[in-house]
Formats: sequence, structure tokens, C-alpha cells
Amino acid sequence: MGCRGYFLALDERCAERLLACDDDDAVMDVVEEFDINGDMSDECEVDKAWDGIHRCLTEGGLGREDGAFPLNAVILGGRRLYRGDRYIVCLNTPDAVREIAAALDDVDLSRFAALYWSLDAGEYGAYIDQHGLTYLLDHLKETSAFYQRAAAAGHATVFVVDH
Repeated sequence: MGCRGYFLALDERCAERLLACDDDDAVMDVVEEFDINGDMSDECEVDKAWDGIHRCLTEGGLGREDGAFPLNAVILGGRRLYRGDRYIVCLNTPDAVREIAAALDDVDLSRFAALYWSLDAGEYGAYIDQHGLTYLLDHLKETSAFYQRAAAAGHATVFVVDH
């Protein structure tokens, strides 16, 4: 089943390897190698919650340009490394990660919930119910903790999802 997203925290060496890739196949080869060999410094699974989290941090939109930095960079921000339409792979620099971590620390959860309840279920592609909100909030908490750890370590982050 597709559309399951995850984050990797990358030290400078790993981020440079990923940035040096010259095509989509190379990007995915390096990402898969990181997964298999455990080369990344940290990881965070967000399952399918990435979509709703992004929408609730960006006023309901799913585009890369929706909302404002740094919250619109949590999921789909940073440098887009994969150009095709099979995956999304976006890398945030250590400087951006620090800004994102600070912004996530200040997220107003009541506003987040209000944005969730205002989503168009048809456009979102999922039911809008209490279970869904709890699912997003749980993954937002894990995502925020991941960014805090990455920021403290001075790591870049990469978000990966197939679709």
C-alpha cells in the first residue's frame, strides 16, 4: 500500500551523498541504501498522516507553496530531490530544520484541530472524524520530536513518500 511517508535525519556526509545524486534513480538508490544499512542518524514514520499534517499546517492546502515557512516546510519543504511523479523526496538543510523545530514547538493545537475539521473530505480523500484527528495529532507529536532531535544534532532531514 503506497503513500506511507517517513523522515530520515542525515548527518553532513549522508546529506552530501544524497545531494550529489544526478537523477531520480540515483536518489532512490541512496535513500534505499540508507534504509537498508541504517546510515541515517534518526528516522520517523508518519504513515499516511503526512498528507493531513501538511494540510493542517498550511491552511488546508497540499501544495509545496501553500502556507508559510517554516510550517509549510515540515513535510513538503526544502529542496525537491526527486523530479518524477512516483516519489516525493524533499531535503531540509540543518538551518531550515532548526527553524522548523522551533515552529513545531509553537504549533497551536486548537488551531491545528480547527483546520482539520474544516478540511474538505472529498479533496482530502479520507473521513474527517475524531479518530482521524487523533491519528494526525499522534503523528504530529512524533514528527515534532523527530525535528527537535534533528535540530539538536545539527542534521538535515529528508521526507520520502511513494505515491
